[in-house]
Amino acid sequence: MNLNPEFQRQLYLEYSPARLMGVPSVLGIIFSFSYFLDGYQWGVSTAQTALTLFMLITLLWGARQCMDSIIEEYRENTWDTQRLSALGAWEMCWGKLFGSTVMVWYGGLLCLVVYSLAIDHLSSLPLLLSYCVCIALLGQSGSLLLGLLAVQRGQSKSSSIFVLAVLIFLSCWPWLTNIANLADPISQPISQHTTTWYDISIDQQIFMQISLVLALFWCSIGNYRLMTQELGIRTTPWAWLGFNLFLIIYLGGLIPNSSFSFSLATFMTCAILTYAGLLVERHDAMRIKRLLTYFKQGLWQRGCEEMPIWWLSFVLTLPAALVLNFSEHAAFRGFSDLMHFYPLAMVLILLRDCATYLYFSYSNNPQRAMSMTLLVGVLFYGIIPGMFNLMGQSGLAALFFPLWADSSLTALIFALIQTGFIVYLLYQRWRSTT
Repeated sequence: MNLNPEFQRQLYLEYSPARLMGVPSVLGIIFSFSYFLDGYQWGVSTAQTALTLFMLITLLWGARQCMDSIIEEYRENTWDTQRLSALGAWEMCWGKLFGSTVMVWYGGLLCLVVYSLAIDHLSSLPLLLSYCVCIALLGQSGSLLLGLLAVQRGQSKSSSIFVLAVLIFLSCWPWLTNIANLADPISQPISQHTTTWYDISIDQQIFMQISLVLALFWCSIGNYRLMTQELGIRTTPWAWLGFNLFLIIYLGGLIPNSSFSFSLATFMTCAILTYAGLLVERHDAMRIKRLLTYFKQGLWQRGCEEMPIWWLSFVLTLPAALVLNFSEHAAFRGFSDLMHFYPLAMVLILLRDCATYLYFSYSNNPQRAMSMTLLVGVLFYGIIPGMFNLMGQSGLAALFFPLWADSSLTALIFALIQTGFIVYLLYQRWRSTT
């Protein structure tokens, strides 16, 4: 049988007789203490200990292993050599994902076996196991995704992933504990709550399972697409477009059934994804020049390969903003006495923020683009309009923060002035760098 070379290489790196004996030995000592606490029998303390250790091992250790499978290659200057290998993007992804976590799953499966032996009633065990495995795989796949993004940005530290894994663990632990309590025969039946999605009543547990599987699917797609970029394989951004449409449809079904609420969900989702798409991609001034050249020559396929993914998300915000702007729900336009909801002005503010980030990305020090953009955002969103507002100059405050304007037309004009100025500066820098 021919194994994936990357998977096989990770097995050689992770497997050792010391680990093979050390993991069950440490777990055995911990479970011995819980066994004594339960009165020399497998009981509740042992079950809770096993479940906690599973989450700690698979999320914390597993997340670190997945990220280090990429980051360590970058630190040791072997990542470029690996990129030149004959392996495809999918082989690289699943080889690193499952190969680097082989000892993680070895310890995790031991914990699940102990948990299965410690509980008396196995009615909810399949449900709990499916949740545990899906959450662990999602956390590890997400860590691999962040590792690929870190490599793209030239980062060689993985401490942020550990913090993220801790947050995931803290958020998932109460939820899993609640599901684990369903094993008690005096508990309520599992299927006692339903979720309404587009007027369809779905059992809550089934809906959550489907949501986890879909999240894992899209995370895998993200890993594959990022790996293809690292390997220099040309791809079109239709997977990102599909992800946008999926989130619009998925989230749109969870809100009240009306055109206004659906448009609002679409607008907010696409706006957030515009920022996300802007941050996860490399930005090269020559890329836009190639894109324009391909479109002029009628090479649409090559042009789409160069298209930034945040363009797609931004375009999807436009029809939603138009629907919201001409909606009859005028009562929603006021967040507070100062801030208002002007969709078209918000679209221009979104474009202004993206142009600001690109302006600093095209500089001689693109690593500082994020920090400089945040600084400009603090000035435009808070400090400058706040100073003018304290001086009683609400008109000048609205000039820097258009959502403080008294009318949608005034907000649109102020936002257009800001956006036009930033886009002009961006165009000048783009021309100077190309």
